[in-house]
Amino acid sequence: MPIIEVKELRKTFQTPQGRVLTAVDGVSFDVEAGECLGIIGESGSGKSTLGRLLLRLHEADSGSILLEGQDVRALAPRALRRKRRHWQIVFQEPFASLNPRLTVRQIVEEPLIVAKLCASRTERLKKVERTLDEVGLSAQFLDRRPANLSGGQQQRVGIARALVTDPSIVVLDEPTSSLDLTIRASILRKLSELQRARGLTYVFISHDIETVRHFCSRVAVMHRGRFVETGPALDVLDRPQQPYTQALMAAAMAPLPYMSPDDDGGLPPVGGADIPPDDDGSLLPTKAANA
Repeated sequence: MPIIEVKELRKTFQTPQGRVLTAVDGVSFDVEAGECLGIIGESGSGKSTLGRLLLRLHEADSGSILLEGQDVRALAPRALRRKRRHWQIVFQEPFASLNPRLTVRQIVEEPLIVAKLCASRTERLKKVERTLDEVGLSAQFLDRRPANLSGGQQQRVGIARALVTDPSIVVLDEPTSSLDLTIRASILRKLSELQRARGLTYVFISHDIETVRHFCSRVAVMHRGRFVETGPALDVLDRPQQPYTQALMAAAMAPLPYMSPDDDGGLPPVGGADIPPDDDGSLLPTKAANA
């Protein structure tokens, strides 16, 4: 049984001018436990909205979302808060997603307090230190604030915050797009190690085709709110069947040679060319049709 089951998911937004735009338009897909599904597409295609819908950071207009067999849309607020420890997200902009007034310890510890997972302050601290160590940060970072960290260190804190509650599903929303190439490779290598060590299921949202090629086992190509092509990553990216996917591949940078785990740098940090969005107006959520 898939760990993620999505059926006919739909979400619309409204511009300040009153125009209704469809961000996610009847999307359906499954993800098996331990799998990494990559979702690619141009800016404005609905990728990030879809990731937020999975965890109910946005409310869908219609459709169903089952995570570990649980109907996410049917959960009452208190039940949803209890389940969030199992379903986490790493955001695109590490600095913007971290509270600048909190220390690293407080940022990573907060989910433990909310989920009431540790019996004492001492136990929470040990858990925070272990998780920071997993993502490559030592205890010397505990009392630092986000402004005193590099971009890569900030993203490692974001990853630690997502993993400290021992989730089974993690949505990675462009987790390395704001980082330079060397740091990007290091973060991706760490995410890959953590997936293997913890048996995590990833939904990896990106416009970076070469990263998806080497990081994800399966890929879905999104265009104007719909999946236009899905399948094994290498099949879809090397032998695209749909005209839109073919155009997306043609617009991307030529792939670099694969770097094996023994190579310095790990996964190849390559940026794919982005296609301008169809509409770059600010969006406001419309009232959910079947919330």
